[in-house]
Amino acid sequence: MKIAGLVLAGGQASRMHGQDKAFLDTGKGLALDCVFARLQQECSAVAISANGDPARFGAWECPVLPDSLYNVGPLAGVLSGLEWAEKNEYNMLITIPVDTPFTPAGLVDALMPAPSYARCGGQSHPLVAAWPVSARPVLAAQLSFLTQENKKHQTRVRTLANTLGARAVDFPLVEGMDLFMNINTPQDLMLAQKYCASVCNADAAKGNG
Repeated sequence: MKIAGLVLAGGQASRMHGQDKAFLDTGKGLALDCVFARLQQECSAVAISANGDPARFGAWECPVLPDSLYNVGPLAGVLSGLEWAEKNEYNMLITIPVDTPFTPAGLVDALMPAPSYARCGGQSHPLVAAWPVSARPVLAAQLSFLTQENKKHQTRVRTLANTLGARAVDFPLVEGMDLFMNINTPQDLMLAQKYCASVCNADAAKGNG
């Protein structure tokens, strides 16, 4: 089984005042570093889905995949990732949004077999997911021939998950925290940094013990 990983970094970050989420300081490093490290540890190869100047990701030395479709939300990134994975003969694609920096170790094994997505504390996270590369034509068909009436439904990640029969994989809360939380607002970023500080302090206390 050849598994590829994809960091979804193509969002507009409107609620973060346009700040590039990839470079947010989570308290344990840049958001992109956190997500990239998780995928690099558990996948054979990693790419970044992002628009704009790819040079800003040069330090990560990996493919940067622009959207081939526009105004369809995160599924454009998933499609580009599936196309890349298929071209390079991978069987499965793991996706994690760049604003989801605290995914737990063992995520990929937990999501096997695909298709599946993470759920924590009753909250579904359909973009933290395992997609069979064979889903590429299914997604391409879903995003074809969009109309004003069907666009909202056809561009939903849940629509693809439901079509594929994806299952939810439950993960526990950690100290009351959903480890798949998205950093969508400055308030979310403050919460993430507070969580990191508490974990670091707890680890330090254990080390002193």
